[in-house]
Amino acid sequence: MLRLCHILALAAFFSFLAAPSSEAEARGSDFADVEFYFSKTGIGDTYDLEIEEPTSDRPKYWKARDDPNQAEQYFPLVNFERNMGGSLALGDSYSYVIWVESTNVQEIRFKTTLFITWIDYSGDEPKTTMTNISVDEVGKSAPCDPVCNFLSENYTLELESSSIDKSEFPNGVPPYTTFGLILETSVTWAPDTQNRTVWVKAGSTDFESSFIMNFRHVNIVNDYTGYFSNDRVDESGEDSLFIKVNVTNALGADNLDISSASIEVQSVAGGGSFKDSIIVKDKHTYAKYIQGTWWYQEDQGVTSGSYSIELSIKDIWGNEWSSQISYDLVVDEYDLGIEFGEGYSADGQLPRGGKVDYEFMVQNIGNTRDIFEIELDDSDLPSGWEATLQSQETLDLPEGQYGYVQVRVEAPVSAPGGSDEVVKVTVTSVGNSQVNEIVRLETTVRTYGVAFVSPPDEISIDPENLDIDGYYTFSVKLRNTGSDKDTYKLDVTTARSDWTVRVEIGGNEIQSVTIGKSQTETIDIVLKPINYDDSLGDIVGFLLTADSISPGDGSATLSMDLTIDIPLDRVTDLSVSMDEVLINGKLAALAQDDITAGEPIQIQVTVNNNGGKSTGSFGVKLYLGQLVIDEYTVSQGISGFGSEPVVLNWESPSPGSHTLKIFVDFEQQVDESNSNRINNNLGLPVFVSEKTELSEENSGADPLLIGPGSIATFSVLTFLSFIYRRNH
Repeated sequence: MLRLCHILALAAFFSFLAAPSSEAEARGSDFADVEFYFSKTGIGDTYDLEIEEPTSDRPKYWKARDDPNQAEQYFPLVNFERNMGGSLALGDSYSYVIWVESTNVQEIRFKTTLFITWIDYSGDEPKTTMTNISVDEVGKSAPCDPVCNFLSENYTLELESSSIDKSEFPNGVPPYTTFGLILETSVTWAPDTQNRTVWVKAGSTDFESSFIMNFRHVNIVNDYTGYFSNDRVDESGEDSLFIKVNVTNALGADNLDISSASIEVQSVAGGGSFKDSIIVKDKHTYAKYIQGTWWYQEDQGVTSGSYSIELSIKDIWGNEWSSQISYDLVVDEYDLGIEFGEGYSADGQLPRGGKVDYEFMVQNIGNTRDIFEIELDDSDLPSGWEATLQSQETLDLPEGQYGYVQVRVEAPVSAPGGSDEVVKVTVTSVGNSQVNEIVRLETTVRTYGVAFVSPPDEISIDPENLDIDGYYTFSVKLRNTGSDKDTYKLDVTTARSDWTVRVEIGGNEIQSVTIGKSQTETIDIVLKPINYDDSLGDIVGFLLTADSISPGDGSATLSMDLTIDIPLDRVTDLSVSMDEVLINGKLAALAQDDITAGEPIQIQVTVNNNGGKSTGSFGVKLYLGQLVIDEYTVSQGISGFGSEPVVLNWESPSPGSHTLKIFVDFEQQVDESNSNRINNNLGLPVFVSEKTELSEENSGADPLLIGPGSIATFSVLTFLSFIYRRNH
């Protein structure tokens, strides 16, 4: 039993020699108290620090000098040393108990120097260095109450929790160092005595002179951070991980309890299945191996990932030492991928009585070889339909490789168009039946259809938009409304046989076009209108048809109007309207009763330019039948969207019903399209009443109309009309 009753509690626990690696973390007893016994065995003046408990009941002694002049001086008595192997982490303090037997001693003092001898590799050449880590003094005096006595018996001198200077070892003590204690004595003897003795006693069963240190002397996993071998075999359930780690004991490997070695995998029930494979093997004097085999396929829920593995062992004093090491485990994982190659998909079409072939790829995306079973389910097919597996029923695939599955589906002639039928193909991993994929192959009996998308009702062609060769191009959209791709024959015509028209895609003339299911194709109509001057504004019929080429039966027709038109802002368009005609200052409809035979009438008409282009000079004529009865020249023309009043006279109207005609620009001096000339003339029906006696009387009553005064008035009006015409 350790005599720890002689030691006060240590001030603190101590640091590791070196921090664990990123892969390993220390666990268990970080530090432990170790009791070293002062042994009488050794070489010369240097004796051993033993860790085995003394077995002799007769202590051995070291005799201090008995010279009278020992007082106030320290003399070397004995050195104790022990060679350490492996890494070592010092604590912050240490203690000791030394048994002494003396006679005639008034006072005794011990000076102890704790040191480490190590090899310094920091310089050019390694050198052996001795570093003191603690120097302490303890003493004992005989009581003097009322008279001074002498220390003449067995007693102890104790050092309690002395601090240690570890500044030279910031990362711990290097392995294979020497650990030692130098003991010096100073004695004050009783005066006038001859029998003077001081005996320092070695450890025995009765007198356990010992030195106690708290440190970490066992280290697990510091040699290449462990050795692992992941053995993945073809046999099911036989994959295993071999684990081998290094464990060092600075006090000697034989001081490890090999029966206590254990390996446990964290977060795995029961710590993993090792099946009594954990053993301890010798490495050298200060080190052993802990090794074992983990059959991880026998544990539930073990997948690829990082696992924390705890390794532990006890020393012969019952202290447990452990560390955790992480390992990225790769286990057999089964998985598959389904992919359709170019030209294949899960959706197929066939004609009535036809067939369609499917093909898809099965890829082994697991991390080990696997076999995949292929099962075809055609139970949902109606009578007359048939599905067959054209490829093998199993695929044996190494990791990353792939194989193909082919299926053929056939429909009877009686199958209705547009009907959909499904065949299921199940792919299952033999390595793990939970890994499977169901591929649905959907087969549709073809239907056909085609339509023009949002076609225009009319195309207005501006001649200025014709290209240099006189062609005009516009586009229409054709959509496949059937259930499969289809090819359509295209025909295009116009009502003008002298016009040319063709269909293009991408600048290339075509007679047919193939369009995928539910897709839309834009086609260009290239039109060359010729001799269009005589048909500006005329409506020309246009017809485009699209018909499926056998076996398709879809068709569509596009019919619309074409016109050659010029925007108003670039043309002249003269017009006259009955609403803007005045006869003798009254609206034409109101002036009929005021027209009398033989009496001159004045017709005022407003000529409008409905276009945005100025007209230039043109004439306006008034006809009665083929006879021009008056004419007027608009010499300045009419500006764009402007108007001009024109006065025309019929000097001597004859009685009866007449139709006067007003012609604007009869000689076609204005650049105006034929379609715009339609409103250039106006028929003016008038009725001229007979001249009556009453009218003659009424005319005599008015001095402006009868007699010299009337002649004068008429002359004035005629002159003013002449001046107006000249101005215009």
